[in-house]
Amino acid sequence: MFSGLGDVSNLFAAAAAANLHSLSVSASAAAPAPTSSIPTSELSAAAADQLGLSGADASNATVESATAGIAAVHEELEAIPISDKAAYAYAQQTKPELVGDEEVFKFLLAENFDAPNAARRLIRYWNERYRIFGQDKFCLPLTLKGALKDDSLALSRGYVQILPQPDTAGRALIYVDWSCHEPSVGYSVESMHRVFWYIVHVAMEDIEAVKKGIVVLIYPQEARLDQFDHHLWKSIAESCTYVLPVQWRSTHIVHPNRFFSIIHPLFMSTLPQSVQDRVIVHSGTKMKVLANLLRYCLPWDRIPSDVGGCFDLDLGVWLSNRMVKEDQISNVPDGTASGEDGIGNLVAQLQSQAPDSSYSVPSLPQHDHASSEGANNLFGTVANQMLVNLASNNDEAKPPSSSKNSDKKKNKTVAKGKASGKASNTKSGRKSDPRMDRAVEAKLADQNMSLVDALRAGGFDIPSSNGSSGPQYVVVDGDNVKITQRKNQLLRRLRTSKTSAV
Repeated sequence: MFSGLGDVSNLFAAAAAANLHSLSVSASAAAPAPTSSIPTSELSAAAADQLGLSGADASNATVESATAGIAAVHEELEAIPISDKAAYAYAQQTKPELVGDEEVFKFLLAENFDAPNAARRLIRYWNERYRIFGQDKFCLPLTLKGALKDDSLALSRGYVQILPQPDTAGRALIYVDWSCHEPSVGYSVESMHRVFWYIVHVAMEDIEAVKKGIVVLIYPQEARLDQFDHHLWKSIAESCTYVLPVQWRSTHIVHPNRFFSIIHPLFMSTLPQSVQDRVIVHSGTKMKVLANLLRYCLPWDRIPSDVGGCFDLDLGVWLSNRMVKEDQISNVPDGTASGEDGIGNLVAQLQSQAPDSSYSVPSLPQHDHASSEGANNLFGTVANQMLVNLASNNDEAKPPSSSKNSDKKKNKTVAKGKASGKASNTKSGRKSDPRMDRAVEAKLADQNMSLVDALRAGGFDIPSSNGSSGPQYVVVDGDNVKITQRKNQLLRRLRTSKTSAV
């Protein structure tokens, strides 16, 4: 199709410009007029996406129909001018396995078997991939040691993570903690955008996520105003809506803080109405939020403890396991399942039903899974009925009387502590590490001191950078704790100290 790579390489700049133009055109075209004029079918589609009732209709898919659909996409690709598909053409010549039939089939699924739209999404994907990763890395595999090899610092922040289980509708869950976004520590906004792409591609390894889509869960409660990056989230929103080969179903913003009411209307006004209809904000008490999330296929056993769930995320362990898995995959010979065999496997997986695909009120874990007596009372045998009542705004949804008395006693104790002038930490009963206290003092005394030097000054046993050749997120201190985790703890303590001072 092309005489050589040189002609294609010269078109990269034009491709990047064409991609930005295509994104803006798509966004404006997708944005309907006022809400009152939105067709009922569009509102129904948004509601179906929120409630987990939508997904790619692959029940009647066969190898023959899939092959025919892929051929139709290739015909559409042939009709697109080379100046608009330079990045795709380059990948096709240098890394044909990245644009094989299995990958094309994912775009076909993302566009509900609409070949023209699938072809356009595929071209936008490769143009955007070139823009984000650059010419040197956009054709590398999206792995920790591949295209993400220079993004270890952004990865280690834990800003965006994939949750271990999908929701009860089978959709992959991506969790974002706004308070972990700190570009001042040394990474770029583009690096964090690459991390988001990586996490989405990890989610797409499960064919059920490709079939059902993804849901984004955002936790902004502990974030500062300057940690909301409009440019980053505008790019992420465009990637989810128009670029990535997976359907974004909805975004849930949980426990917003005070500044959120300022930025949310402004940011939402820049997005198409079809996107705005799929963003839900949950505020109120933890029980109220849990009840609301349950209506959207998000039971408490699928969400992290930060937003009221029942498990803690361990990014260090996940990254280590992920690196091992990627090493194993890289050792598998190429072409083990390609062509019709690979498409046949995908079709077979699509037709199989996930065991957790139906939407129903889940049974909450028994009390021995809770972390405290208060949690045991809260999530006991009546928990499901309480959540259902709360979701219906039922007056019967009240905690047991013993919990009321316990809360009253706790409030009296807190009030008494304030009256006596004693400091009270209601978030955690654990004593702080004196080494971290000294590290905070050292950093506050010398603002130019690096976080690692402040930790050393506090007494932590941290190896020198010369003694470790691995990425930052695998380096540990003398207590076998990740250095990135120590730095995150120190940053949180510093923010708390500055807030208290104000």
